[in-house]
Amino acid sequence: MHIDELLASVLADGEAGRFSAEVSDDWAQGRTLFGGVQAMLAVRAMRLMVPEAPPLWSLQSTFVAPIEPGRVRLQVQVLRQGRSAMQLEARLLDGAQTAMVAVGVFGEARESTVRVDAPQGQPVASEGAELPFMPGITPNFTQHYAYRWAEGGLPFSGSREPGTRIHLRQRDAGFVDEAHLVALADSIPPPALSLLDKPTPASTLSWSLEFVRHLPPQPAEQWWRMDAGIVAARDGYSSQDAHLFGPDGQLVALSRQVVAVFG
Repeated sequence: MHIDELLASVLADGEAGRFSAEVSDDWAQGRTLFGGVQAMLAVRAMRLMVPEAPPLWSLQSTFVAPIEPGRVRLQVQVLRQGRSAMQLEARLLDGAQTAMVAVGVFGEARESTVRVDAPQGQPVASEGAELPFMPGITPNFTQHYAYRWAEGGLPFSGSREPGTRIHLRQRDAGFVDEAHLVALADSIPPPALSLLDKPTPASTLSWSLEFVRHLPPQPAEQWWRMDAGIVAARDGYSSQDAHLFGPDGQLVALSRQVVAVFG
């Protein structure tokens, strides 16, 4: 199922603030939907709820329970709307149970004397072989993304490096806009998996994504870069930071996750 078909499937579902979407199993990650696509659907439902909402600056997501492919129901509400910023909450539901909750912060540009530009970078020029999609081995959703490792170990390689640098792009043809970018930013494997020497389950518990600038839609064939590193890991939990750089090499978003590692 093409990523744009997923986004187009998000439709109002009766009562105000109620939406539904159809998600095929090629967007699964183990026994649940890929977390990035859950967050993407939440953002799309927020946009449908408030079409005039300004740019998205922050998205806080908590993954409460597994949610299977198929028909997904969403509930959206406006938490607060100020003069220049607003906050919306979206919940993905499994029956009556909340499976995922996201809070988005949207804000208009405002006058400020504070400006600190991110360090200058170089355009992302990816070379080397792409990591192939291997049915039954790599998560289903990864067939929609291309990956090239620049630094760090592959998942389950027993690496001693607590970080990775990965070039990535969306394989589905078209463009990468705000919603697509939310999914792309969660598509790399946690660096903790690189430290393991055999396949081991892992699950993101919470995820924070912050945009530092907003780009117009970018062609899907362009490469992005994500640098991720473990801040600390113990007792089966890994805290990681990541930086997402655009095709021009400039910083676009900051990511922070808590990942449960079952091994």
